[in-house]
Amino acid sequence: MALATALLPFPAMSAQASAPAEPADDTEPLVVERITPDALDEDATLRVSGEVVNTTSDSLHDVTVRMRYSSHPFADREAMDAFGPDGDWRPDAPGPDDEITAELPPGTSQTYTLSVPAEDLNLGSYGVYPLVIEAVDGDGTVIGTQYTFLPYVGDGEDVPSVDIAWVWPLMAPPQRADDDTFLGDGLAATVTENGRLGRLLAAGAQAPLSFEPGDEDLVELLGLDPDTPTPETPPEATAEETAETVPEASASEEDEAGTGENEEEPEEAEAEEPAPTRTEGVPVTWAVDPGTLDDILRLAAEEHEVVTDPLAVPAESGPARETAQANVAAQVWLREARAALALDTVVATPYASPDLAALLRNEMDGDAEASVGIGREAVETALGLSADERFALPAGGLMDGAVRELLAGQGATRFLLSEDAMPPQSWLQTTPTAQAPLSGGGDSDEEPFALVADEGITDVLSMPTDTPGGTALALQRFAAETAMIAGENAGGDRVVVASPEPGWDPSREFADGVLAASDDLPWLSPERLEDVELPASGEREDTRAPLDYPDSAAEAELGSTYLGLVEDVSRDVRMFNSVLVEDSDPFRPALIRLESVYWREEEALAGATRGLVMDEVDDGLSAVRIIPGEDVTLASRTGITGILVANDLEDEAVYVHLSVYSENAERLSIGEYNTHFEIDPGAKTTVYVPLSARINGRTVVHASLHNSAGEPINSQDVQLPVNATGLGTQALLISGVGALILVAALAPRALRKWVARRSRAAAEEEDAGGPADAEDTEDTGRSEGTGGSEGPEGPEAPQGSEAPAGPGDAGTDGPGAPSQNDGEPDDTTTAAGDAPSPRGEGA
Repeated sequence: MALATALLPFPAMSAQASAPAEPADDTEPLVVERITPDALDEDATLRVSGEVVNTTSDSLHDVTVRMRYSSHPFADREAMDAFGPDGDWRPDAPGPDDEITAELPPGTSQTYTLSVPAEDLNLGSYGVYPLVIEAVDGDGTVIGTQYTFLPYVGDGEDVPSVDIAWVWPLMAPPQRADDDTFLGDGLAATVTENGRLGRLLAAGAQAPLSFEPGDEDLVELLGLDPDTPTPETPPEATAEETAETVPEASASEEDEAGTGENEEEPEEAEAEEPAPTRTEGVPVTWAVDPGTLDDILRLAAEEHEVVTDPLAVPAESGPARETAQANVAAQVWLREARAALALDTVVATPYASPDLAALLRNEMDGDAEASVGIGREAVETALGLSADERFALPAGGLMDGAVRELLAGQGATRFLLSEDAMPPQSWLQTTPTAQAPLSGGGDSDEEPFALVADEGITDVLSMPTDTPGGTALALQRFAAETAMIAGENAGGDRVVVASPEPGWDPSREFADGVLAASDDLPWLSPERLEDVELPASGEREDTRAPLDYPDSAAEAELGSTYLGLVEDVSRDVRMFNSVLVEDSDPFRPALIRLESVYWREEEALAGATRGLVMDEVDDGLSAVRIIPGEDVTLASRTGITGILVANDLEDEAVYVHLSVYSENAERLSIGEYNTHFEIDPGAKTTVYVPLSARINGRTVVHASLHNSAGEPINSQDVQLPVNATGLGTQALLISGVGALILVAALAPRALRKWVARRSRAAAEEEDAGGPADAEDTEDTGRSEGTGGSEGPEGPEAPQGSEAPAGPGDAGTDGPGAPSQNDGEPDDTTTAAGDAPSPRGEGA
């Protein structure tokens, strides 16, 4: 057993110790995870904590983490910007340290904590001080260094203050080509609880949100079902109905009313229910892109198409697509957004943040103006509320005179701009207030005016926060930046506007932290953006340069070549709209999305998106079509053929003109037909066209569809072969003419033969009988004339005797009837001198 035990190793003995995981390439060897308090006063204790990570391939020994600082504060914000590993200034005042005695193998980490009372730092008065945290090994080699800032308020008395107004963005690049085609599934990920738009919504709301669907029918709750009927508004009461419901005043009441005794106070009009407002937290102004809200709404509404890779080389059938169902996460996001944004002011960019300057420069004013109106409608549809039309958010915070005029014409009086549009005056050493007259300084107290976002704060908010320690350092820099602004000796009240970039992607901790700091830091006072007004003319200082549109901005605009290609699509869109019955423009949002500033640096994706939109417009035009029929054969000179016209559009009725013409009008002409008509969505109609052939043979009839201006709506040209034979009418005509010729040729001959026979019969009678015969004949005639009655002249004819044969009897040729023996003597005729036959009695 002992031998067996020795020969059979235990699993624990055979398993090798797992090596520490290799640190990522961007892992910082020294991480600062927390610095407290945010605002250090003379009675507080400074604490810095974090961890040291061995990013080398060798073990580290005797690691020490230490603090270095300076007892002299920064002189200005520029000095703060210059402080860092690339700067010349390195503070040398020693602070506390923490020794890590344990060995640090490669890839392992160890926590540290530095703590020191503020009074031991011997800091002076209010200000922002440089702070360095570094780790060194036993040989004194620096392992890692972090540069940060230390705001200090001293005894806490006479702390300066500055107002801060937040602009909280909910924006994203365009996510769709046409309305039903998404450029990937990225938007679906951003609206989840941990997605970018989900984090921004939750942090800006500053209240618990639920990202669970719950038991509600979200489609019905959000009004996403297009088949759900809209409740009808009850009809207003007429004047007569109102009079019937109001009781007439009695005489005593009238008297009292006249004397003023017992006069009742008139009932006050029922006040409108006030809009909900924020009661807790920091006020924020939500800056939304209506195009983003519209994308989320479409994502939530119903089934849609997703292009898996818009930049892939498309096959003949186009890029690969997948069908996706209505997104539940988008429905939840909309539900929470409607509740959260209703408590604050909402301002909006034009739809999809179009490049307004480029559009106006290329004479595309219609699209520029439409982007504002479509944006307002999109906000109302998605959020159930209206954006504040007094505010304008030009793309990038930049605008030239033409853009300003356009936005002002749409009702804007407050323009959110960047410092590149209205920079501080060159002589100014402090941070100017955010509001400034657009004229560059004047003596008018009237609007409009600019609200300029602080560039330094925007840069701080853009610091990376998704790395270890990134959030702590960014929060510390935000506190330091605002403390420096507040401490400047600028004189008068000032407001700074904190406006992150449109694509801001902070960690949830950082987004929550900056809003909390705005309320907690003693030098910050939160302010509502809509409450920021332009100072009176007598109190203004000329602290900002006039409105400027930098050359770099003009160079970055969408080029005329690209916009020309968009115009090509727009022409097809106008053609499509020209046949719609309703005054609708279904492709207008897609066109404006193609004109977004986001495409400035996405040329390839912009081209692919434009191709998708163009294909969809072409498909829409081709959906109104003529269904080709079979060849037409005319068996007579005229005829009618039916042309079937179909409208395959599911949502739009169309009004079209049908053009039909003959390729050879000399041979085949077209009669009058119904040239213009309306077709319901998904319906078909048949137009009957009269045809008239002049010459037999084959002719081609062409049919095409046009708009009311006579322009062909697509390239379809249906060719309908028509074969004209005319055999029916001509055959009857030839037969009739032949019959007339036959009658005209035979009639004289038959008449001559009849006359000849009568003549011969008369001659034979004359030769056979004399006077007696004549008398007998005369008696017989009288007997026949009596109708067979016995008369005084003779006895009644015996029964069985034959009646005399007249013309037309058998053996006798009537007038016009040809003789059977063709002029030869008739067999029934008796010769002269012979005894008469029995039939001869009646001759």
